[in-house]
Amino acid sequence: MLKSREGDSWFDRQVSPSFLLIAGLLLAPTIILQHNLAVKSAQTCLFLSLALLSVSGGKRRLVVGSCLLIATTITVNLFSPVGQVILRIGALRITLGALRLGIYKATTLASLLYVSRFCVRPSLRLPGVPGRYVADTFSYLGKLVARGKRLTRHDLVRSLDEHFESILDSGGERPEGFPAAVHETNSPVGVFVLLLLLIVNWGALFFSFSGLLAELRAPIN
Repeated sequence: MLKSREGDSWFDRQVSPSFLLIAGLLLAPTIILQHNLAVKSAQTCLFLSLALLSVSGGKRRLVVGSCLLIATTITVNLFSPVGQVILRIGALRITLGALRLGIYKATTLASLLYVSRFCVRPSLRLPGVPGRYVADTFSYLGKLVARGKRLTRHDLVRSLDEHFESILDSGGERPEGFPAAVHETNSPVGVFVLLLLLIVNWGALFFSFSGLLAELRAPIN
């Protein structure tokens, strides 16, 4: 087991990247299949908190970017009126159905984004040829970010080419901070936290489906 690097998040020190990936794959269905907007909103807040805890930098960019994603998704859906009109803004009719659909899509996309930030680590090593390609992709991305060079807006394509050429000319060395091997040991506390997270989300999905089935079976007056 390798020693934790300075700046690693609590989850990086407690669980392995492969275990985090498995947890993320198991969490994804609880986000996609969840139909209760209150639960989906709570999931979005929960996964946002976990994503912020799992990154050492760029937290403000993550929050601002996701807020723009949510606002844009909801706004776009408002231009397709469905159901009861709840508000009129000039020629725009805001309907309850369009608003609910926009919130549903926005919270789903945002939650999946947060889960990917929380559960997918650059240090993840997958077996076989696909794993090598994934590792190389993260390696090049890490080099690109580590250089900290700004792109030239007036000549964007050329500046991108120069960045990539400089990375390829570096001889394929691993970027600093990305070790060739990572620990695959999971602490009991880390495993318990992730299992609790899975139980809560799958339990919420079960009760949401139970409530929906009860509504469908209720007699129509």
